[in-house]
Amino acid sequence: MTYDLVVKNGTVIDPAQGVHGKKDIAVAGGKIAAIEDYVSDGDTHDVIEADGLLVTPGLVDLHVHVWWGVAHLAIEADPVCVYRGVTTAIDAGSSGANTIAGFNRYVMEAVDTRVFAFLHISGMGQLDNDIGELEDIRWARVERAVEAAKLHSDVIVGIKVRLTDNIVGNNDMVALDRALEAGAELDKPVMIHIGGSVHDFDEFLEKLRPGDIVTHSFTGNPHGILDNNNKVIDAAWDAMKRVIIFDVGHGAGSFSFPVAEACQEQGLGPGTVSSDVHRYNLRGPVYDLMTTLSKYIYLGYSIDDALALGTSKPSAAVGLPDHIGTLTVGADADIAVAQLREGPVTFTDAKGNERAGNQLLVPVETLRKGRRFNPIHSTHPHLIGHPHKH
Repeated sequence: MTYDLVVKNGTVIDPAQGVHGKKDIAVAGGKIAAIEDYVSDGDTHDVIEADGLLVTPGLVDLHVHVWWGVAHLAIEADPVCVYRGVTTAIDAGSSGANTIAGFNRYVMEAVDTRVFAFLHISGMGQLDNDIGELEDIRWARVERAVEAAKLHSDVIVGIKVRLTDNIVGNNDMVALDRALEAGAELDKPVMIHIGGSVHDFDEFLEKLRPGDIVTHSFTGNPHGILDNNNKVIDAAWDAMKRVIIFDVGHGAGSFSFPVAEACQEQGLGPGTVSSDVHRYNLRGPVYDLMTTLSKYIYLGYSIDDALALGTSKPSAAVGLPDHIGTLTVGADADIAVAQLREGPVTFTDAKGNERAGNQLLVPVETLRKGRRFNPIHSTHPHLIGHPHKH
């Protein structure tokens, strides 16, 4: 058989299938045609030599903002997603019922990254940085959200609500109730954004259903996952038993190394790792999803376990087709080729806390339906030191 492309000699890691070993992957017609210990490259049009590199499923970022030009925090999808290992990105509330049609037409249908969305319970989505989208609770209209989500059911994976006081004021419990009502009617998960809310976190957790998602779970902002004695709150343990998903959602202000470390010491880790990449953190401290996953390798996760948190687990969390986030023959050839760079790296959380690491996942090449995308930008000098310094 003549293949379009073969990825040769890479260390293939597919956590969903328990695969970790040196293999070749053949691509034909935009699909994965074969995964074998050896695939001949004598009858193929193109070869990626991946010796010494990791070959993984295209990453799945559960929390991004890519409604460029409309949502105040949004960036263009492709440069930070498909060019940097993420083949599937889920926008977390940039659009609401009033703006989802435009988001679908002008972004989702136009970019090379596969984009889904959590629909914001606020009809405006996230338009402005200074005026909270739910300060006027009239924007939270359940019927409009449900109608829009059904109309765009092929791209909507759930409902989003942000519960910080400068976004929702004193309306946080009302907004949450309306988001949950919409989620229940759609039979889809609700993602809640926490930190700095009027009400306590445990009051939110008590309302969540199995499969609902908490993003910014390891925030250092008030009303978080730790009590005043640095212990995980009881409501969080109860939520884990009910299969509530704790997502990282790093962002510009929502990931704290001390909080994540305290949680991990007590046995509570994330169910998914997402970047929450947007215009205010693209040049640090987030950069991209690979950097965010690298922080969990620093925190002691194996490469396989860290990659699961950015591939199969986020895919399952929002019910994506079972070929997304894994390498299966016949699936779209969505593949990330990465280097596990050894050497000093400085990781910074959203509060400016630094940690000195020694391993960094760096994108080398991404395949999306078999098409090749090379990173537009190299590793940021704040991570590894400026290459031109002597």
